Amino acid sequence: MILGLSVLAIVPARAGSKGLQGKNTRILEGKPLIQYSIEAAIQSNYIDNIVVSTDSAECIEIASKLGLDTPFTRPEHLCGDEVPSAEVIKHAIEFFQAKNKKYDLFVLLEPTSPLRTSSDIDAALELMLKQGNKSLVSVCLAEDQHPNFMFELNKSGTLKPWSNESFMPTRRQDVSPAFFLEGSVYISYIQSFIENETFCHEDTAAFIMPKFKSFEIDDIVDFYCVEAVMRNISNQ
Repeated sequence: MILGLSVLAIVPARAGSKGLQGKNTRILEGKPLIQYSIEAAIQSNYIDNIVVSTDSAECIEIASKLGLDTPFTRPEHLCGDEVPSAEVIKHAIEFFQAKNKKYDLFVLLEPTSPLRTSSDIDAALELMLKQGNKSLVSVCLAEDQHPNFMFELNKSGTLKPWSNESFMPTRRQDVSPAFFLEGSVYISYIQSFIENETFCHEDTAAFIMPKFKSFEIDDIVDFYCVEAVMRNISNQ
């Protein structure tokens, strides 16, 4: 609880994954990937309850070993590649509302961001409530992949600047800062999310994450990058 507001953490982890098979239960530096997000939620000072929304028996077993009760198995119709995350979130919220367990805020913690810590979660909650916003998303500064340095391909296969009108080189120091959603933390008042069905709207705060925490694991290359970061952090 924070400032008298109750907080639910939702950890979404379906069994299927095209980019990296068995991603959520794949062992990363001695732990299943999903365990990092569950432990971050457990260690948070403000989260009142944690639910893992999954159709995976293995994920349920991991959650149980960490002391969580998984009160439902995610329905099959919410487990496909094309299912919007908003539907998964609403399903979890509605489950608790039907049990007369109502929360003010929820935090979405995707297992694909294992470098995020409980301190990041708590700092993000504090920032959002201090600023009085309805939601918050974590972002990271775009550097090499800033829009000014990117291109698209014409039908002929030739390059066209993405945002500049010419091919004149731009110094990194001269571009306006741009940020990308890096996936570590999403927070919203529950009522606001039900109304908007998104975290991103005109009343969304930004929580800036450092570059080394901004890796999301979607494929094996990402996995190796995060593995390398973790090994180097632990050796310092």
